[in-house]
Amino acid sequence: MREVVVPTFVYMSQPLPKALAQLVADGVRLIELHGDAPDTHIDVTDEAAVDALAGLIRELPLALHSVHCAFSQPSEEAWDISQPDERRRAAALHNRVKVIRASARLGARHVVVHPGVGHRGEERLAHSRASLAELAEAAREAGVRIAVENLEPDHLGGCVAEMKRVLEGFDPTVVGFCLDTGHAILGEDSPADYIRAFGDRMFGIHWHGNDQSDDAHLFPDVAHSEWEEFLAALDEVGYDLPVTLEAAPPPGTPLEQALGSVRAALQQERAPRLA
Repeated sequence: MREVVVPTFVYMSQPLPKALAQLVADGVRLIELHGDAPDTHIDVTDEAAVDALAGLIRELPLALHSVHCAFSQPSEEAWDISQPDERRRAAALHNRVKVIRASARLGARHVVVHPGVGHRGEERLAHSRASLAELAEAAREAGVRIAVENLEPDHLGGCVAEMKRVLEGFDPTVVGFCLDTGHAILGEDSPADYIRAFGDRMFGIHWHGNDQSDDAHLFPDVAHSEWEEFLAALDEVGYDLPVTLEAAPPPGTPLEQALGSVRAALQQERAPRLA
């Protein structure tokens, strides 16, 4: 059964303890910690803050499924593992290793990382892969996994072919893939294309939609046929891990109510495609 994960960013304006309590009240049992909110929620590189959060989670009927590593706060450069400046890339790697170790202490199954930022090209790809090799070793030592996320089409990892090159050669039990459906919709390959390409190494999914003009993080309308191919592809590859809803519910719709529809859609059995 595919469970639903809710990211902490849905209650970003609230202090993290209050946000977690609200998620429990909404019937959420699995969460993804959003690491890109050091001011309003938590700085995942702060060991004391991480230990305090671990204690809080132990007191709640919640489990931490994953941690989404920061990517823009305080700047993209602070987290960019593809940048050519070696000193700055080393600093970004240092920050990410801290998050990997913190994620292990929190009991996360994997850490979601971006392979780069709004730049593409062979040099960027080479730096990203070199960085991922270092992060993979840190993850192996910590006992946690890395899920590399596909990005928008103008970013590194913005299509299936490039993501294959990003992940090529890495141990699939340590370095896997996180499908971001919204990013895929903006590019040349559909979410189903990514599922069929990486179904054997998918650690997680960020499920959200858009109108193909920007990364709007719209709550998926499962009554709409646009998600049928996505859901059918999950059945094709036998994906049964949790799915993260990377979107807040529509205005006026309580989160608990919105979760009901997506849970039903994820648990519905569909006949696999044979051609």
